[in-house]
Amino acid sequence: MEGPRDKLVSFVAVDAVERDLTIPKEEGPNAYLGGHGLAELLDAERRGTGLALAEDGRPSLTIRLPKLDAPSLGGLLFLWEAATALAGELYDIDAFDQPGVELGKRLAYGLLGREGFEAEAKRVRDAEGAAPEKYRL
Repeated sequence: MEGPRDKLVSFVAVDAVERDLTIPKEEGPNAYLGGHGLAELLDAERRGTGLALAEDGRPSLTIRLPKLDAPSLGGLLFLWEAATALAGELYDIDAFDQPGVELGKRLAYGLLGREGFEAEAKRVRDAEGAAPEKYRL
């Protein structure tokens, strides 16, 4: 709600949730959440935030997925890829050759065993090994 008015907020809504987690009932200031599903909570947050943005004159859009499955998620990813390509054309930049993401790609190549990127794989493994145990996966 604050900051420059130069953003379009995008929400993703899922129409049919196959599995949901029920929020446990507990005492305290958040007791009202007990018994509701996590999907219900996320949907209420989306709806509330969307209305708050609209009442402040800020643009938003909601993309509705019928359910979380491979075709829906694939379609969503393709939408963002197409939007990225189109935005690149409009801004006259090559959206798929950005130096800012090159290092991440090189490190991923190394982890996946691409020839010539062994040092990058070692770099990632060394960095992960240096992380405190509680932050490791």
